[in-house]
Amino acid sequence: MIRALLIWSILGYRRWLSGRGPLRQVRCTFHHSESCSAFGLRAAREAPDVRAAVARIRRRLRRCREASTFTLQLPGGGRALGWGRDHERPLDELVTELVEDAELPAARATVLSARGAVARWRGDVLDVVALAPHLRALPSAKLVVRRPPSRSQVARRLLLRFALGAALVGAVALFVAPVALGLAAALTLGVAAAGRGYLVRGQRLRAQARAAALRASA
Repeated sequence: MIRALLIWSILGYRRWLSGRGPLRQVRCTFHHSESCSAFGLRAAREAPDVRAAVARIRRRLRRCREASTFTLQLPGGGRALGWGRDHERPLDELVTELVEDAELPAARATVLSARGAVARWRGDVLDVVALAPHLRALPSAKLVVRRPPSRSQVARRLLLRFALGAALVGAVALFVAPVALGLAAALTLGVAAAGRGYLVRGQRLRAQARAAALRASA
């Protein structure tokens, strides 16, 4: 029953919320391949159990943030490339995670192509060379470079995440009250973790922008 509720929740999001209202300007890092909602639906149906499905979905949502690349505005009017933490993880660890989570080749190409762009920007020749055989085995991918979200956008996303989670908890409470309590606790922790993640990412991108500005002025 829990798997059915998870599938129903994702289908409801795709039908009534995705691309609408406050989500109109939210662009998934993987929108050129398999979006996060499409991945979540597939994971909910194909994973061996609900726990594994939820774990896969959580890792995908993290990748949507941390495998992103960003356009950073420099004080002098120039631009620089910013990136998430996944592009600083060991390459083998990242590739293994993509395969174990059953990411499709197009999605794997999205992540690794972005990593290649970051490696070239940083002048990391070893990473560029290590990426080459992986990229040759995958389809070509378009580099998705986004603007970092503003504070108001972050606030709206956190509020929306809480609202969606509360709706799911309410739906589950109609059937299984103890499970709803567990989901409520997970929701609270998840929103808090997401808020902290946005703060940490903002600090990281500002540090990258300062480093790029110093390099440009040298």
